[in-house]
Amino acid sequence: MLPLLLLALAPVLAPEMLSTAFSAAIRSGGDYSVAVMDASGVERMAAIAGVADGAVRFVVPAGLALGEASVALREGGAVIASAKVQIAAVAPELFAVGDWFVADSKGVMRPRPLEGTKWKFLGTGFRAARTVTARFGDVEVPVERHAAWEAPGVDEVILGPLREALATRWGEVDFRVVADGVESNVVPVAPGLPLFGGWGRRAELPAANSEMGVAELDGRIYVLGGYPSTRVTVATVQVYDPEKDEWRLAAPLPRGVNHSMPAVVNGKLYVMGGQSDAGNTSFVDTNYMYDPSADVWVEKARLPLARGGGAAAVVDGKIYVAGGRPPRGADFAVYDPVADQWTVLPDIPTQRNHLAAVAVNGKVYVIGGRFQAGFTSPQTDVVEIYDPSTGKWSTGAKMIQARGGINSAVAYGCIHVFGGEGNRAAPSGVYPHHDVYDPVADKWERLDDPMPIPVHGVTGAAFLRGLIYLPGGGTTDGGSSGGTQHQVYRPRHNCAVQ
Repeated sequence: MLPLLLLALAPVLAPEMLSTAFSAAIRSGGDYSVAVMDASGVERMAAIAGVADGAVRFVVPAGLALGEASVALREGGAVIASAKVQIAAVAPELFAVGDWFVADSKGVMRPRPLEGTKWKFLGTGFRAARTVTARFGDVEVPVERHAAWEAPGVDEVILGPLREALATRWGEVDFRVVADGVESNVVPVAPGLPLFGGWGRRAELPAANSEMGVAELDGRIYVLGGYPSTRVTVATVQVYDPEKDEWRLAAPLPRGVNHSMPAVVNGKLYVMGGQSDAGNTSFVDTNYMYDPSADVWVEKARLPLARGGGAAAVVDGKIYVAGGRPPRGADFAVYDPVADQWTVLPDIPTQRNHLAAVAVNGKVYVIGGRFQAGFTSPQTDVVEIYDPSTGKWSTGAKMIQARGGINSAVAYGCIHVFGGEGNRAAPSGVYPHHDVYDPVADKWERLDDPMPIPVHGVTGAAFLRGLIYLPGGGTTDGGSSGGTQHQVYRPRHNCAVQ
């Protein structure tokens, strides 16, 4: 006899809830029935809601006694599969379908932006609950009512009215309901997010900045050092809280740096290398570690050679630092935070600075950049890939256009590359382009959703709760235009599903 598996977080069903029986024996168009025998020995037939290859959707019969029960799947009267379950008064389950969800580029359901102050979600297994509460992340939200919906076995819960701050500014958060003390599965919701492929704005930086580092640590976004339009290097550390849409200042860096290379490992933030002033030669070899629990910076093992204008990526708890302004454009080294030790690795095949570096699927991708120190330098479209398991470099598909001063982020397995300098067709000299690279397909695509405010001069970005955060940056080429703008982008591409 083939096993019957029930679509539930646990083998618990509630009367009148919608459930699914899975079996390899099920074929679309077959004559199937589902019977449930409860703890009292009474068998009741379930209403069939739909049949597809491998699955029968059914509504659990009303009137079942609580306790252990058995479910039998029959074809033409013969039992072909069965399973033991528990019948409970409530068994809440939320659906990731309906008005608030939409498929991304690979068919994965993701939340639409929620609008207004009252929202309805569909699910099953909680219509009989005496009390239903709801939570967005750690925040309880009001429930106006819950009831059976119009489709058999489907329940609805209507939330609201919601506080304005909750309804407008968060990224994706986990939503769950609790019915008579029983917690449902979680589904992502998107209060105040842009549409897929859309841009938005968040609270502006307290201080204008460019040529700085950006990193995400413990759900907060850090803007590290850099300089404003005055080109005076700062040690300021600005920290953004996405839940509150607010900025604060953390402990400043031990010394001001620009063009640094930040990375996060094991709950600690590292700011490596950079420059002490706005020139092209004032490189530093410092390596500062930030402990958010103590709000302190600690100096760690210094880089093998001083450099700035490179980029960093993390693979298996180690930080790989690539490139830098001449003469350090081919430098490549790895830092082990546990051993507090650096190891020099084989040079990058194509020397460069003002590049992008990210890690995907255990490999380091070094993308674009320029060859010389200044922003008028020739640029490169080369993508080179380092595999730590073999210690060797390979090449990927070239960028659609050579660019330097770019920034990048990884979201759903795709590499997003934004902005950059060298756009002679624009008075600002800055590219608005937004390109996406699929590492598995080794293919680039230029998106039709360019940056609203083209920027350069940002090393590092943050992908958090469904949004890519791009704070600050220069709005004209060169280093005299650091701004306070804080742009966010909601990616629609999914490279993790092939």
